[in-house]
Amino acid sequence: MRRSIVLSALPLLALAGCANLPFMHPDRSYVIFFQPNSAAVRAPGLSVITKAAKVAADYPLSPVTVSGAADTVGSTPDNIKLSNARASAVATQLIADGVPATRVSTQGLGAVGSPPASQQASRTATITIGH
Repeated sequence: MRRSIVLSALPLLALAGCANLPFMHPDRSYVIFFQPNSAAVRAPGLSVITKAAKVAADYPLSPVTVSGAADTVGSTPDNIKLSNARASAVATQLIADGVPATRVSTQGLGAVGSPPASQQASRTATITIGH
């Protein structure tokens, strides 16, 4: 009786040095932190965005999602507006760094976390490359 061994082509391609194929995505996230009540991207965030843009360039078929968040200080409408502004600010910089606008989507999450311990951790935008 003959037995067949079925191997997936993807691990073989990776072993052959083809790990950066455009249909393979890294499922990576990059976090940018913001000051209270601000959507301005500061220098540390710019370097994170540049790094994410470089990774996105290696995976041209992977979607890039930017999710903005706010802390629990302020009203719900204000937090939604702020989280959208944070996501938009990061997306604008990603596009300026060469990521095609057609690949970038944004979403504002509003307030996340619980006060007061995680206030700083909630003032973020997260870039996700892949699904």
